[in-house]
Amino acid sequence: MKSKFIFYNPDNYIIMQFLKELMNKIQTFKKNDIPEFDLKKKPILDIKSIMKILPHKPPFLLVDKIIDLTENSIVGVKNVTMNEFFFIGHFPREPIMPGVLQIEALAQVGGILVLNKLSHPELYSTYFLKIDKVKFKQKIVPGDIIIFQVDLLESMKRGIVHMKGKGYVNNKLVVEAEVVAKIVKNYEKF
Repeated sequence: MKSKFIFYNPDNYIIMQFLKELMNKIQTFKKNDIPEFDLKKKPILDIKSIMKILPHKPPFLLVDKIIDLTENSIVGVKNVTMNEFFFIGHFPREPIMPGVLQIEALAQVGGILVLNKLSHPELYSTYFLKIDKVKFKQKIVPGDIIIFQVDLLESMKRGIVHMKGKGYVNNKLVVEAEVVAKIVKNYEKF
């Protein structure tokens, strides 16, 4: 929504009160702009289905299930547990999930979105070309459930896809990034 206000007497007390209230409403709206997710809903893709699509395997598979999937959007879930391999050396006294792995998890969810459009997704892989506008807002620790929402910003052209993803923990935005990736057919050995 775009608007323009023109005031001829900006010292007017009523106008100033109106603008303050309007700015407060806008700030509240931005803070509450968190989508709702139903974690009790049966997953669209479980871990076995995900492993058929993505070339990643444990311990580097960072998506546990897909709970929503449309033509241009996907929602994936990652349960962060103390058993994760990276907690052994990444701040062992106060374990936090490394930021690069948060972005990797986000990209894996996006990879499922684009690979799912192909007739034989297991024959393809997605590779990073660019990561942009990354923001880490809060630590992710063992016990957290990260919900990743990834949306296509542009349709796929020549195997290149541009996506924006956000990660939420306890209804708070914890990570966001834009990712450009290339879809490549896997090399087959004979």
